Amino acid sequence: MTDTTAPAAPAQRRFRAGLLIPSSNTTLEREYNSIGPLEVSWHFARVTMTRVDRAGIAGQDPEIDIEAAKLGAAHPHVVLFCQSAASFVMGHDYDENLARRISDASGAPALVAGVTMVDLLNALGVRRLALATPFADTINRDTRRYFEGAGFIVSGMSGLGIVTNFDIAALDESRLIDLATSVDRSDAEAIVMPGGNMPCLAHITAMEAAVGKPIITTNLAGMWAIARTLDFKLSGERFGRVALA
Repeated sequence: MTDTTAPAAPAQRRFRAGLLIPSSNTTLEREYNSIGPLEVSWHFARVTMTRVDRAGIAGQDPEIDIEAAKLGAAHPHVVLFCQSAASFVMGHDYDENLARRISDASGAPALVAGVTMVDLLNALGVRRLALATPFADTINRDTRRYFEGAGFIVSGMSGLGIVTNFDIAALDESRLIDLATSVDRSDAEAIVMPGGNMPCLAHITAMEAAVGKPIITTNLAGMWAIARTLDFKLSGERFGRVALA
């Protein structure tokens, strides 16, 4: 007699990711828990940062190793430092050193937000981009310099001039779409919207429909990099065109 019992489906792999986030961020936990890949559980630690300016970003640095070590107690498979503005202000050498520090403190592979954005743009084959940020002019200049230093051409840029990080989370969908469309240029292959407190992920589909090209956000790039590090792919329309990377 032939056994017609269907084979059991393989158990879904489960991972733990540690996320180091600014103390004033109210978007990251919501986006990662509601939109992030289901294969991962998210475990958060906070470093003190309330203003997106050079003093605010530099002031958080001494807490990073302490909080990364706390995340290490959860035995994460990967740890992500979720603040792209720190990469922009402090630069590429800081990114490399920071990843090493976090890995040493947590005992896990470490990712840094700015690097994840660069890596995702490269995976998508993007060379020309437009920047749509919530930041003030000083941080915008650092942001442009960071991406140009990574080999990209910035064909358009606009910022909302917000310095208080808590206020960035209050941006609504219509303003986010207006921001994305305001910087779009015909030669831009993607719109990059940095700022982990900017609540973009729930509106990725609408924004991509408005501009007809990929929208790359800090949190989306972080999710993509975590999936790549843990060897699975993002899937589903909630990730927009990045699911094709």
